[in-house]
Amino acid sequence: MSTRGAVIPMPTRDEAGHMVDRIVETVERLNSIMQRETELIRAAKLKEAGSLVEDKATLAGLYQRELEAVRAAASAIGRLVPDRAEVLRHRLAGLQETLSVNLAVVGTARAVAEDMMRTVADEVSRQQRPTVYGMQGQMAAPKAGPASISISRRS
Repeated sequence: MSTRGAVIPMPTRDEAGHMVDRIVETVERLNSIMQRETELIRAAKLKEAGSLVEDKATLAGLYQRELEAVRAAASAIGRLVPDRAEVLRHRLAGLQETLSVNLAVVGTARAVAEDMMRTVADEVSRQQRPTVYGMQGQMAAPKAGPASISISRRS
């Protein structure tokens, strides 16, 4: 829901402080879960990393909503609680750094998995190609159709 065009009441000093404290807590929790996910992926514990996806998505949604509220009251926050606004800026910078590392690790893991799947599919397909000539001097027809690969996400 957009706040454009709507008149937003200016928060009191306490409200501004609580607003910043809430988003700082959310940023810290999101930062922590992304660091944990990165560690698990680096350790090839993909099933454990996958179990964090739902919590990460929930926190990311909460962060977006809180960030929208903070942006709408940014001038009041900067004026009423400048010390907390500075803490928030530092936490957001840390989150950005964690996010960059997380995206790189997730991207690398995805690329490695895709490469492994291509390699396996190519090898299975290669093994089913004929390697000898028939009586007419032509390659013998393959014995079976194209190779199929099945993956279980449970293991």
